[in-house]
Amino acid sequence: METLKLLVRATIFLFLTLIVSSCSSGWSVANYELTPQDTTTNTVFIEIISSDSVSHWYSDKINHGGNWCYKHSEWEDVRIK
Repeated sequence: METLKLLVRATIFLFLTLIVSSCSSGWSVANYELTPQDTTTNTVFIEIISSDSVSHWYSDKINHGGNWCYKHSEWEDVRIK
């Protein structure tokens, strides 16, 4: 029973140490600090701004005709001019 209490205390101590030591002023991924430039660039989707200034997100490539817009969660008819 005494060994179990010691193990629990050691686990809590290591967990708290890990949390406190990893605090930073901003977001980071794999110890790489993210800047506003990193967070505003859309790297997953192809982002298109329509003529009425509405942003649309498409995956892979944009076809002439029906495309799935991930931002609006609907099929949209795209005409390439």
